[in-house]
Formats: sequence, C-alpha cells, structure tokens
Amino acid sequence: MAYPFGPSTAPEHLVDLRLWAKERDLGGYRHPLVCHAMDAAAMALALWEEYLAPGPRATISRALGVDAEQAGRLIAYWAGLHDIGKATPQFQHQIPIDLPAYPVQRDLTERVGHATATARWLETALPQVGYPLTDELGASTLLVAQLLGGHHGLFPEFFDSQGNDPLRDAGFDEDRWNEQRWQILHTLTELLDNPQAPETLPEPIAGVVCGLVILADWLVSQKRHVLAQKLRKPKVGDRASLRSYFEHQRSVAPKLLDDSGLRPLTTTPATFPESFPEITTPNGLQTSIAEHLPQVCTGVGLLLVTAPTGMGKTEAAFHAADIMGYAAGCPGRYIALPTMATADQMYGRLRGYAEHRADVPRPLTLLHSMAWLNEDYHPGVLDAVPSTVLTSGPDGQGCKVTDWLFGRKRGLLASWSVGTIDQILMAVLRLKHNVVRLLGLIGKVVVIDEAHAVDPYMQEGLERLFRWLGKLNVPVILLSATLHRTAADAYVTAYLEGAGKRRRPRLGRRRRQSAGPAPAVDSVDYPGWIYADIGTGTITRNPEPITGEERDPLHLDLVPVPQEGAGRERRVDRAGALKDELAGLLSSGEGCAAVICTTVAEAQETYDLLGNVLHERFPDPAERPELLLLHARFPGWQRDEITEKVVRFFGKKDAGKNRPKSAILVATQIIEQSLDLDFDSIVSDLAPISLLLQRAGRCWRHQRLGVITRPVWAQHPRVAVLAPEQPTKEKMPEVWTFVYAASLLVRTQNLLLEREGRPVEVPGDVQKLVERVYDDPSLIDDMKHDIDRLGKDMGMRTLAKDMFVSPDGLSGGLYELTAGSFGVDEEVASTRFDADSVRVLCCFKDARGETWLDRECTVRLPERGAGREGAFTEADLAQVIRRTIPVRGGQWVPSQKAREGVLPQAWRRDFRLREVIMIPQYVNADGTVEEGDVGDRSWVLHKEKGLMWR
Repeated sequence: MAYPFGPSTAPEHLVDLRLWAKERDLGGYRHPLVCHAMDAAAMALALWEEYLAPGPRATISRALGVDAEQAGRLIAYWAGLHDIGKATPQFQHQIPIDLPAYPVQRDLTERVGHATATARWLETALPQVGYPLTDELGASTLLVAQLLGGHHGLFPEFFDSQGNDPLRDAGFDEDRWNEQRWQILHTLTELLDNPQAPETLPEPIAGVVCGLVILADWLVSQKRHVLAQKLRKPKVGDRASLRSYFEHQRSVAPKLLDDSGLRPLTTTPATFPESFPEITTPNGLQTSIAEHLPQVCTGVGLLLVTAPTGMGKTEAAFHAADIMGYAAGCPGRYIALPTMATADQMYGRLRGYAEHRADVPRPLTLLHSMAWLNEDYHPGVLDAVPSTVLTSGPDGQGCKVTDWLFGRKRGLLASWSVGTIDQILMAVLRLKHNVVRLLGLIGKVVVIDEAHAVDPYMQEGLERLFRWLGKLNVPVILLSATLHRTAADAYVTAYLEGAGKRRRPRLGRRRRQSAGPAPAVDSVDYPGWIYADIGTGTITRNPEPITGEERDPLHLDLVPVPQEGAGRERRVDRAGALKDELAGLLSSGEGCAAVICTTVAEAQETYDLLGNVLHERFPDPAERPELLLLHARFPGWQRDEITEKVVRFFGKKDAGKNRPKSAILVATQIIEQSLDLDFDSIVSDLAPISLLLQRAGRCWRHQRLGVITRPVWAQHPRVAVLAPEQPTKEKMPEVWTFVYAASLLVRTQNLLLEREGRPVEVPGDVQKLVERVYDDPSLIDDMKHDIDRLGKDMGMRTLAKDMFVSPDGLSGGLYELTAGSFGVDEEVASTRFDADSVRVLCCFKDARGETWLDRECTVRLPERGAGREGAFTEADLAQVIRRTIPVRGGQWVPSQKAREGVLPQAWRRDFRLREVIMIPQYVNADGTVEEGDVGDRSWVLHKEKGLMWR
C-alpha cells in the first residue's frame, strides 16, 4: 500500500516549521517539531555509537536480526518518530498558534496524550512503510508503536480499531495534519537511509530500546541545548535545509554526551597485584579467581562467590568484574549493597579503585534516596548543616559527577555506580520509567554484595531481575558469607532460564508431580565459587579447593536469660547476663565489646542499663569505658556522626591506632552487614544462624593484621547468644518473632544446644550450619511453626510476582511492564516487603509558639527556601532532611491531608518535604523537653538515645 506523499511525489517545503514540539521556559521560542525529531534521531545515533558498550550493541543487533550499523539507524529512526503524536490539533492548540489551513474537526478538550497519539498513529502508518500488517504476524509493528508510545515511562495498551477506517477510529483522519505527520516520517526515512523494518523484535529488547529513546529525548530536551539550536533553525522545511540541520545535530551530539557525563569508564586488563598493589599476597580465594576465572569466562555469565566475612570478597569481586566485563564487552559496573550506610561505605572503596584503574576518569554515581546528602559524593550540599560527616574515600575529584547525572532517575545511566539493591530491583518493578533503569544495567557487570540479606519477597524480585539480566546478556556477580544452597540454585537457575539455557519441564497429566529439573547448584563449596556460562549453559566450580586462612575457632555459646512481663510486653532481662559476659571488661577496664539487640527499643533500654553499670563500676569518668549506641532511629546527621566514630574506633583503616582502651557498642543488626568492624567479644540476642555467623564475623575480624592487642580476658573469639531458657515458640519474646520467624529462632537455638561445648570451625562448619537450620526436621518440635513460616514466605512471593515483572510475562506486549503502576514514581516504590516506612521530623516549640529544628532553639524551622518564590535549595533541603528519621508506618500515621495540613505552604511543593511527618516537642523555660503526640503515640527525641515513643 502506498503512503501519501511518498518518495517520488513529495513536493518541496511541505514540512511546516510552525508545528512545535518544545516551548516551556524558552522565552517565547517554539522549537519546531521536525527539528526536535532530528535532534532525538541524531542523539540516538550518538548513544548507539558512543554510549552503548559493545556487548549491548551486539545483543540488540542480534535480537533485531540486523547488523550493528543497521540497528543504530533503525533505533535512531524510531527515536525521531517518538513525538509524531504532537502533530495533532489537540497538542498544537495548547498555546495560541496561527494555523488557519489546518482543520479542527474534534473537541479539543477531549485530548489524547501525544505519547498515546504517537502509538495509535504508528500502528496504522508503519504497515504502509514496509512493516508487517498488525493482523499478519505484526508483533514488531505493534511493539514499535507501543515502545514509542511509552516514551513518558508508561506503556499504552495496543489500539484496537473497531471500524473499517483505522485512521478515523484513532482520530487521525484530518488530511492536512496527517500530511505533516507523513512528511516528518518521510524526512527521517531519507536522513537515515531508509532503515528497514526489523526481522524480529523481542519484547525485552523493545523495552531497552524504549529506554534508549527516552534517554535521547531527555538529553536533547534540555533547555540550554534547545535554545542553542535556535540560531540553527531552518528557514524553510525543504529537504536540503533539514539535512543541513540534521548533520549539525550529528556534530554536536557527542559534546552533549560529554557534558552529561555519559562516556564509558574503561579499564586496561591488569593482574590482581597490579589492581591491588596494597595486597602483597592475595589469599586463596583471590588467587583462585584470578588464575582460573579467565579460563572459563569467555562471554557472559554469573559468578557466585561464597566465603567467610573478612576474606577479601570485595577485592575478588572487583577483579572478577574486570575479567567478566572484558569478556562480555561490558565495561560498566553497579555494586549493590543492602543498606544506604553500607552503600556509602562501598562508594569510597569503589571510587578509590576507579581512580586507580580508569583509563580516563569518568563520573561515578552513588544511588540511594539520601545519596545527595553525602558530602563526599556531593560536596558543598551540607554547608548549611551544623554537623558534616565525610564517608571514607579518597580526596581525588577524578570521578566527579555532572549536574545532569545528579537529576532524578539518571544516576544509573553513569558507567560506574554503587548504591542499594533497591535501585536495580526497581528496574523490574511495575514502575514508571523502569526501562530507563534496564538501559542503565546493560553494559554493566552487576555485583550484589550480601546476596543472602533478603526476605522471600526480595528474593522473588531478585530471581525476576536475574531472568532479565540473563535475557539481556548482563554479567552478574553474587557475594555472600551465608547463602543457603537452595537460594544459590534459585538465582543461578533464574539467570540461565532468562538466557534460554535452561527450561522447567511442564507437568502434564502423566508426569509425576514430584518430578522437576535437576538443580543447577546442588551444593555450595565454602569458601568457593561457581560460574554459570549463558553461552553454553555449563556450570563450573573452582577447580581446586580454596584454602581459607587459619582462624581461631569461634565459640558460639548460648546464654539463657529470664523474661518478665507477658505478651507483647514480655521483655528479656539482660542485666545479669551482660554483667557476667562483660565481667572481664568491667573488672579490668580494658577491651572492646559489642552488644547487639533485636529492636531499637531494646537497644535503648540496654544502653541505659549499661550506662548505670559503668557509672557504678567506674566513678571516675576518665577511667570509664566509652559507651556508644547505634541504631536506625537517630536523625540522619547524628546517625552518620555515630557511624563515623564507630568506624574510626573499630574499623580496618588504621586498625588499632584509634581503638579506645575500652568501649562498649550497643547496636541493632545494623552493624552485621558490610561494616568492617572488630571487637574482642560480642553479646547478641538470638537470631537465625546465618545472621549470628554474620555478627560473629565482627569478632576478632582484624586479628590477621597483627596490630590489635587483645585484653587478657579475651582468650578466643566468642559470641554469647542470649536466648530464652527453653527453645519453643511460646518462650520467644514476641518482639523477636515480629522481626524473625519463630521457627528459625527455635531451630537455631536447638542447633546451638546440640553443639554445646563445640566451637565453630571457620570456614569448615559455616555452610553446614546454615543449611542444617533449614533442612534438618529434628531441630523443631512443632512442624506447625515451620508451616506458618513457609505460608508467610509463599504469601510474600505471591505478592512479589504481582509487583515484579518477568521478561517471560510480556507476550502481550510492553503494557505489562507498567500495568497497574498508575504512574507511581520511584520515591514511593516498594522493593521490600512491608517497607512502609515514613520520615518524621522532630521540631521544637518554645513558650512563644515559635518552631525550631533543635532543642536549643537556635535554628528556626524554615517556612520558605532561599530559592525563587520560596523554593528550597539543596542546602535548605539538607538542613531539614538530615534531621529526619525513618520510622515504620502503621495505623498511627496521619492521613495525607492531615500531614500536609501542618506543613508550611512552601514545603508542599517539594516531594521530599511533602511526605515528612512533623512530630512536635515542647521546650520549657528551663530547657527541658516534653513529649508530643502524633497518632496514638507520644514521642520524644532523646539527645543520646534517639527517637522514643510510648
């Protein structure tokens, strides 16, 4: 079927430059629609040639069934068509415009968004330029229309014409408007040498291509760039003028890439000693990976590394990422951590490595919701904040981030990034702009640290992510100190299935229900590594046993503790046990210990208890051991300050030099992951065995450095585990079973009782203990508790299957990627089960009714920011947000209307301030502070203990 105004009949000057695409904040200038189309096409070509890594280019080209040069032109063509829906009266007449020759046949108040208009028109138009008819194997036609209709981050459903005239049914039957759409399409066809329809277009690849189109659109829509093209605007819409403009755009696009910070960060191949000159003798794990991984890694694959804490897994992963990145053509990196605090710590380490290894320094981004407050990452943002804390890391500026990458949703597009695991899980959550995150992951080696630190909801999300990464040929590295074999098998299986190298057998009527695929991972070596190759589907283990460093046997001893109260008010009485377990420290005034409590409230109570004991035992403050408290319910600035002090006292950097003579740290499980700390002994509440072993990794952790002198009372590494006197669900404190499954606590306690008197050999016993707690039925007396746990786990997984998208679930097109998201944006996305936390701000009201940010009433609560029309600058925001505290939500949380009702008007215009819940405190004339009521709770912010409530 011939299309109007085709190549042989197209007259000159038919592209109308009055039709506009951009005008907001341009001072009256209207950027022509055809120019914006050429801008996007030129930028898409630059992204294809100079941003995308060789690996992703090959993956996309193969998927389209064309060579790399053709694929680039095809994607640029699509990018140029993304706003074709703006050539409609509904869009053009949003502002006064003189277009007397263009008919307006429909009610302009019934607008179809221009993105949806693009999709609907292309469904009818593409078959007329060589694409298959939509009712004849036309999946590629529909997908191209749908991916371009999704360039605002949400995908429309396929358009279903019910009449004989699809153009009219879609609202595109106006002759003059339709003529202009065809002229723009024809212009792009000529400029890009008539790119042909792809042979195939798999849905996952279509999603990534949409991400590329969105990125091209974002880059060329920047106000500064658009205004810079004003002088280059063609005088007329003839072919020669438009080609000249397009060639100019091709010449300026690379500079825009530079300014935005989107060049790849590459490294030159190096040996392990060259990469880590500070490590004079690599250990067995590092040596095994450095010597044997290159022999089996010839393409794309997944590497699983299991080893005890403190065995240099991070350095091994950095080197393995170099090896795997070279093999896969993926020079980028993303290092995923379980928490914001651990991501901040890893940022310094990765930045130091990047500055040492990079061929040319490029931006390195830190990604989590509070990253913008990290002074080391975003210098100067804390100028208005009274307390500034620097995370560890080098002082160089070689990896400085551009202003563009600091923008929302853009950080993952940098070549190298570090952040929380949530940032990559959002790539497969039904979330607006999730395809931009997918684009940010291809071309990277994705490293996930603490891979065991997830609940069943997040594990299901990770499995779906791995299916995507396998499908898109993204290399993956998983690191864990306590990963169960079944989780390892699930991750590797999902990755291989995503790549099409493993299939689950279908269960027919004649097939036994017990039948199933053989596990991809039937056992886990400890320490050890497994490499799964998606080119061949083969799995390779470390070919030789890895010798772990000699470690003193770990004494993991149960200490029964009494309880008082009943129900949810039942509490563990730690007083006697703590005095006994810390007797050596309390009598000698020497040594450093950690006490790890299950909940924040218990940590606060324990801090008070030990404070009284220390005051009684050490009347002289100069001789008194230092007492610290660390948990998540401090204001941000205070938590950072305490964390910095804890790392300085007990961390690996300058180990021993800053270590106090005697100190006790009371903390929650916040210290069990990624914080490289060393204590002479640890006292911990009962927790699942995998977490106890994680905590035990902080006991005598730096012994091999030979720089720490242990006190006489610390004869060996020991973790005293406080537990109820009987290992039953009924005897477990209810607040503990709210955090951990009761059946796992009972199983762990029974396991420790069985081993009583026998120390744990590290690494020899670790994997066996982790697997026995889950697999041995003799460790629990009532299987009903296991059934309850498994039922809850199944419920969490079922919910996750609704929230996270699998690449196999897109057979109906891209609509499923964002179906049900309702435009939800990343600041309210939930990648964790029951993660309904909110941020509260404790403010202080004096006798005059004035409101302050501090109890001393020296910093006023800002009603307005210092920006234009009272907008909050980053420094203004930092002053407020660093004082907020994350708190679990619930019925106490006021309604959105009530929350906003007490906020200053200017706060409601910023999403970071709009969601804050004010908690008032009342300052008396004598300086004392009275608690305030919000919801059904009374709250008080204690100077030393953090936020408390009744």
